[in-house]
Amino acid sequence: MTCAFHLVDDLRNARSELLTSCQDVSEADLRRRPALRQAEPVEAGWAIIELLAHLPDVDRYYLSQAQQIRDVPGHTFVYFDEEAWGRDNDDAIKRDVRTVNLAMSVAHGEVVRWTRLLTQEELDRAGGHPKRDSISVREMLQRIANHDRTHTEQIRDIRRALTELSSL
Repeated sequence: MTCAFHLVDDLRNARSELLTSCQDVSEADLRRRPALRQAEPVEAGWAIIELLAHLPDVDRYYLSQAQQIRDVPGHTFVYFDEEAWGRDNDDAIKRDVRTVNLAMSVAHGEVVRWTRLLTQEELDRAGGHPKRDSISVREMLQRIANHDRTHTEQIRDIRRALTELSSL
């Protein structure tokens, strides 16, 4: 089982890898939505800045779900609605990069600080899950690191697509 120390390390490493995947991306490319598959229109999917802009809300949402699992017996995990977030945050593509980076840092710091304080018993505490029997606080927090890894791959895909578009 992963202790809080290893979980914190994983959270930090996943976020660091995500941030590294964004290094040296121009301001214009942060805001471009390239087609990732031949059949998709150029505006399909999210731009890198939109992926980054939603991370603070996901961090805080998953943190609140982990806190509920720890503190409220019988709490059932509720998925984050990325489609609703996209509709409610249609200005994300225009957001200031420094502001987005600061919000990401603050929210992720909250997750790391809270995680660091958890006992093994708290990490193991479980709540309900809509598609399987249960989910533990540990698994809930691990979702944040996994979410970062998913978006790291998306950012790499977007960067490859942008490189291909610029070479045409």
